[in-house]
Amino acid sequence: MRIAVIGDIHLFRLRVSPRRLLGKRLLGQSNLWFNRRFRFNHDLLAPLIDRVRRLEPDLVLLTGDLTTTALEDEFADIEQHFLPLAEHVPVVMVPGNHDRYTFRSARKKRMEKVLHRLMPERFPDVRPLSGRWRLLALDSARPQVMLSRGGLGARQIAAARRLAGELTADDGLVVLCHYPSATPPGTPRSWAHEMAGAEVLHSLLATCPARVLFVHGHIHKPWHWEKYREGGRQLDFLNAGAPCMISAPYPLGQGFWEIELPAAMDQALTLVHHVPMPGGQYGTKPSRAMVAGLDARWHARSVL
Repeated sequence: MRIAVIGDIHLFRLRVSPRRLLGKRLLGQSNLWFNRRFRFNHDLLAPLIDRVRRLEPDLVLLTGDLTTTALEDEFADIEQHFLPLAEHVPVVMVPGNHDRYTFRSARKKRMEKVLHRLMPERFPDVRPLSGRWRLLALDSARPQVMLSRGGLGARQIAAARRLAGELTADDGLVVLCHYPSATPPGTPRSWAHEMAGAEVLHSLLATCPARVLFVHGHIHKPWHWEKYREGGRQLDFLNAGAPCMISAPYPLGQGFWEIELPAAMDQALTLVHHVPMPGGQYGTKPSRAMVAGLDARWHARSVL
């Protein structure tokens, strides 16, 4: 089964009604005008989606933070970009903290109302994939006054625990969540930027007998981290990155991931990172070479 993974898009509108510039959104729009708008090139989004479509994946996963300040217009722009893709391939998206940027946007369920054709009706969402693989999609986005902290809540943790208890060593589980439950050694950490309940979720996944692939975003650096558990079981973390973000390692944007799920759980994942190249073309890099070449600390192996 072939899966395309697209990370933090952070689509935005620069012209916003003054009546909307209240509270946290004023801070977000100020950051957008003076910082973020110079680091994101959304002209990269259309050719990226075209590249994904031509790959003919079986599924597209979006890791959240589709918008910048959870405005209706931002969600409408996301729908315009991805609804045509969803006519050809199933799309599953989870919310990020910027998609629930204000308490009002969360209370009004703006994301759910505009993007209801592209996201699960409720969370957690569990669905079969190919063979013995399953998908667990989690909603970790929580509105905050000033922080970027997320959380899962007891109900989603309990559902994840029940699912993990049903799986065997012959099964595979893809977890889709905006926030990671763990990050590679050396990754900068901040309590205000992490997910409440991450340690609990990581613990139950670490003891789950199934092969686990944790797909997330939130941190704007694409990486693949292989974390080995007792008995040789593997827990892979795939950070989608931010496809439209411009930086020194990715002057033309960070691209997206392609995953090929193995039929047998003792086989390796096939991971390809698609990145924009000069001339509007795309090139590919194997996951290990890409991450190690970017910064050795972003690729590591460890034993629990």
